[in-house]
Amino acid sequence: MTDAWLDDVVIVNESRDERQAGDVSIFRNAMEACGWLEHWWVENGEGFAFTAAGDRLMLAADNNDRVYVADRQEVADGSEIVRGWLLATATALLETRRAKVGKGKLHFGAAEKNGELPASIEGLIAYLGFNS
Repeated sequence: MTDAWLDDVVIVNESRDERQAGDVSIFRNAMEACGWLEHWWVENGEGFAFTAAGDRLMLAADNNDRVYVADRQEVADGSEIVRGWLLATATALLETRRAKVGKGKLHFGAAEKNGELPASIEGLIAYLGFNS
């Protein structure tokens, strides 16, 4: 996997604190993320968007209420912020899956059974999947 791939993927975090994971969504690219977001979400500052590579996306809405990327900023620890969001979301998913396994609705692989989650951003994205 190359950095170009990570530059395309967009992680949206609905949270008032940039470092705190809230409702996290993963999109294959900025156009898909912008198409999913509502103008009021951007205008009200309901959350944050980063690329999987760790760049902050500054979002805006046009006169027709369409969301777009107005700017892209390098962030020194952006990759760690993104990894934190993804890890918190993966941990919550693991716990949800654990409850369903207990009811016989799902089956764990060896790593999940041991409570192991992917360490890399790429692995976490693969574990969580895309919104669209």
